[in-house]
Amino acid sequence: MSATVCVFILSAVCGHTVVSGGLSRPTKVRLTSQDMNLVLSWDSPAGPAGLLYTAEYKFSVISYRASCVNISTLECDFTRIPQGIYQFGKYTGRVRAQSGTETSAWVESNNITLDRETFITSPNVSLLSNAAAIEVIIQDPVFRISSLRELYSSATYKITYWQDGQRQKTKNMSNILQNRVVLSDLEPWTRYCVQVQISTGRRPNHLSLPSTAVCESTTIDEEAPWVAAVMTFVVTAMAVALVVIAVVYRKRISRFLCPKDELPQHFNEDLMKRPNSSWYIAIAEEIFHQVIIIPDGSVLEAERPLEAEPPHNTQT
Repeated sequence: MSATVCVFILSAVCGHTVVSGGLSRPTKVRLTSQDMNLVLSWDSPAGPAGLLYTAEYKFSVISYRASCVNISTLECDFTRIPQGIYQFGKYTGRVRAQSGTETSAWVESNNITLDRETFITSPNVSLLSNAAAIEVIIQDPVFRISSLRELYSSATYKITYWQDGQRQKTKNMSNILQNRVVLSDLEPWTRYCVQVQISTGRRPNHLSLPSTAVCESTTIDEEAPWVAAVMTFVVTAMAVALVVIAVVYRKRISRFLCPKDELPQHFNEDLMKRPNSSWYIAIAEEIFHQVIIIPDGSVLEAERPLEAEPPHNTQT
């Protein structure tokens, strides 16, 4: 009986997939980490279309555990496993291809120590102009597990800045721990560009990707503190002087604003005289009778003014 027939019988009786020397293995298997994730990726082997893959991972000396089973993609993200991954762990991955009941041999990846070899992306940098200075505000990249400051307690920033258009004349600030830094040795009314890179301090060359250069302009020199103090003193002194003058000379100010001069006597006499015009006398002497209205609407006596009767001359 040939070896092929024996393999076929064993597969049919026991129900196991068979490792076939004819199914090619995945190629370029690599385990990588970016911002504390853990991803196994590979290239598809030459062979039939519609291959499926199974990927497993191993932590230190612990045996392999399945993570992605019968997937058609060319990568497996181990960061999503239910039990999680350890930020200081040393990991290895492996993958094999499968077509029907046939599977290829396993292909192992490189080893990776997560905290020492993870690739760190660039920080986010923003600038705030303040007179002749610029404040640099740095935001760390977001990690899949933990955070940059929790994982690398001694991480520092390297800040590089230069006048726009003069990249060859850069200035550097290294070993910066704060994420907000003020650049004060700048020229007024000048545009500056800034770039930031993170050093984890875990090993000499474990650096992040440099940030994109961002630019901002300075304005006029900030006034000296004594100028503001003098201006405040002058304004306060003037206000106090005005209050003192108002209190001391309040009577004179009151007489000036509200004079008490009396009108001349002949003005008062003219105003107090009774008007003697014929119009005023006619209105004053005009008499009206009361109007009475009865139910049928007729008026008993119409309203009419009574003229004053002329005085009768008595002849003696």
